[in-house]
Amino acid sequence: MRNRLIITISDVKGTKSYNLHQFVKKILLIAIILIVMVLGGSFLFISYLNGEIDEAQEDKKAQLKLLAEKEEKLVAQNKFYSVQIKSKVQDIEELSSKLDEIHTIIGVGKDATAEEISKKTLKNVNLDLKKYTLRVIPNGKPIAKIRVSSGFGYRINPITKKRQFHRGLDIPTKRKTPIRATADGVVEYVQSKNVGAYGRVVRLSHNFGFQTVFAHMNKTLVKVGSVIKKGQIIGLSGNSGRSSGPHVHYEVRYATKVLNPRNFIKWDLKNYNYIFKKERRVEWESLINQIKDQHQMGQQ
Repeated sequence: MRNRLIITISDVKGTKSYNLHQFVKKILLIAIILIVMVLGGSFLFISYLNGEIDEAQEDKKAQLKLLAEKEEKLVAQNKFYSVQIKSKVQDIEELSSKLDEIHTIIGVGKDATAEEISKKTLKNVNLDLKKYTLRVIPNGKPIAKIRVSSGFGYRINPITKKRQFHRGLDIPTKRKTPIRATADGVVEYVQSKNVGAYGRVVRLSHNFGFQTVFAHMNKTLVKVGSVIKKGQIIGLSGNSGRSSGPHVHYEVRYATKVLNPRNFIKWDLKNYNYIFKKERRVEWESLINQIKDQHQMGQQ
């Protein structure tokens, strides 16, 4: 009987006894041990995973903290560099203003009191020469309707609120208004991207040392080196760069001088002698004679 296990079950009807072999007993014992081992192993494994998760979360917190510190450093550096850049921009603007003053001083010298073109020279200017002159030297309107919002000379800059020398005219107009060349020439410079104070810019080079500049464009339509005819569309007006509203910034330059574009806008065939009286910073006597010689050579 030692190798048998007796199980007794009692109820209201009486008592019954069952005998189990010792082998079955061992199987049950092993099964119980395995279950306990599985449960214990699962508990240990879950504890290990929880530890790994906690460690991963700690690493994540440390990385986030490190990233936050780097972000703070980058923001501080950005602020520092922004201040430095702003300071440099102010220095450049001041230098530019001083250079403009120098250009103005240059114009106030001998060139500003150049002798008026002689009546003899004007008498020898025929209709063909007048038309040719008005084709090769800037004149007329860069856009169809002219209304000047800011003139040539010293002014309070609407953006910086500082007194600065304004090199040209600001002509308000709707966006994407066609801008036309005011004389024959060659495209000397194009900035097709919206960068800098002038934004999108086209600069044309004309005969006899003249240049024209058109700034704050919405779009440029020419490339450097292109030959341009008077009246040709070179771009569309806009509000690019440092601008308070859609307009065309228009400049006329001659050699080292910046000239008042208003005088050249009013210059036309019916008003041919106007420019010689109003703009005294150009040696018109010698210039007209050079234009006359070039025109005659072109006709031969």
